[in-house]
Amino acid sequence: RIGAGTTGRTTAKVSALQGLRYRELVRRHGVETARRYAAAQLAALEWMDQTVRSRSIDCHWERRPALTYATDARSQREVDEEREAAAAAGLPVDQISPALPFPTTGAVVLTEQAQFDPLAYLDGLADELDALPGAAIFEGARVRSVRGVGRPTVVTDLGSVVAQTVIVATLLPITDRGLFFARAEPKMSYTLALAVDGPLPSGMYLSASSPTRSIRTAWRDDEEVLVVGGGGHTVGRSSPTSAEYEALEAWSNEHFPVREVLERWSAHDYVPADQLPWAGPSSPLTSSVLVAGGFQKWGMTNGTAAAMVLADRVLGRSDGPSAPWASTFDVLRASAHGLEETVRLNGGVAFEMASGWIRPPTDDGGRRRRVVCSHLGGICRPNDAEGTWDCPLHGSRFAADGSVVSGPATRDVGR
Repeated sequence: RIGAGTTGRTTAKVSALQGLRYRELVRRHGVETARRYAAAQLAALEWMDQTVRSRSIDCHWERRPALTYATDARSQREVDEEREAAAAAGLPVDQISPALPFPTTGAVVLTEQAQFDPLAYLDGLADELDALPGAAIFEGARVRSVRGVGRPTVVTDLGSVVAQTVIVATLLPITDRGLFFARAEPKMSYTLALAVDGPLPSGMYLSASSPTRSIRTAWRDDEEVLVVGGGGHTVGRSSPTSAEYEALEAWSNEHFPVREVLERWSAHDYVPADQLPWAGPSSPLTSSVLVAGGFQKWGMTNGTAAAMVLADRVLGRSDGPSAPWASTFDVLRASAHGLEETVRLNGGVAFEMASGWIRPPTDDGGRRRRVVCSHLGGICRPNDAEGTWDCPLHGSRFAADGSVVSGPATRDVGR
């Protein structure tokens, strides 16, 4: 269902400044790749801004500054390096002392970024699509697989569909072409919405130090509330997960006059081994099955940029809007840094596979229980905060009754 996954659970920052991203990109890939990545983020931001305004989508779209802030000497060095790398990538960043209710040592800031309500935004896009002749949105049918090369077949639990071109945009592509599950790490993060008695911060903030803390405001009915996110771990590899919410609430109470915790939720995303997103053919064998993913927790801009890449490809536009930076999203790329990180990721997967079978986790009743992931047979672990069983191999999640919550698994436990 539209917005039922990570998009509906995001902190919804639309920003080209993304924590310490450019420092890492320059180190791994060089300044030119960082420049193309930054250009993609800015192009996505402007596309969203124009879309919201031209279509009058009521989604609380607000232009706000984005800041990455430091709280100690070490994180300040990292923030300084990020400012230099982001400037080299072409972003008009600046140094600032952030106005926050706790001590900081400085921040890098990029003005005129944005925040919004992603579900209202998606509703606006869906309404427009519904109005187009020949276009249709179908919800409530789970896709099980995508088969074939020339004219691919989409197999669902209600029947099959044959198409000229298929785009698989399922957070992590569910097709095993491209082995995406072996090229990225599933990361879980947590968020609280809080009613606060007192002034609210005016920007979108992200800490450079650990544990990560993300701060912004949002609208709940007619009240502006505080949204605090952070913590996080590899999916299925931390217990109890309720401790993450407790830590966020304690931190929020320490620094803000919190009146009430209004909502709490979690989301997970995939961080590619080489830190760059994907948009393009799922494998060298076919150009008719396209994928998008690997947005590394910055899906608002990366998802939009990926859509621009895929639109240009489907329409045969070699000089389309994404042409200057589309290579950054190349699915079939290879890099030494990516290979080294992929080996590390899959070493961890092998350990989790073996340890899960040797000593299965306990359920809420203290009994050892093997809940076997339908993707590649990993032993899932209980997520007490969400009431799910999460696979520590590649991030598939299942409800208490064994039904799939999120992939790459597409079948329920035991099927």
